Amino acid sequence: MVQPYKHEPFTNFKEDDNREAYLKGLQTVESYLGQDYDLLIDGERVSTEDKIVSINPSNKEEVVGRVSKANREHAEKA
Repeated sequence: MVQPYKHEPFTNFKEDDNREAYLKGLQTVESYLGQDYDLLIDGERVSTEDKIVSINPSNKEEVVGRVSKANREHAEKA
């Protein structure tokens, strides 16, 4: 069953716990930047030579990640 939309309350960053959780979350996300990501087909990881490179639009020098590019054969298996 779909839950009705509900606004989430704003986070109060004056509270130390909220600030620390936010900074920890940023560090977690930053640790994933620039990684390669495989395709997942029928529970199996598939890496390809061709990649789709995702770039941060606000910082064109920053690679968000590289995803293996599927071909027709991969799509048929999926």
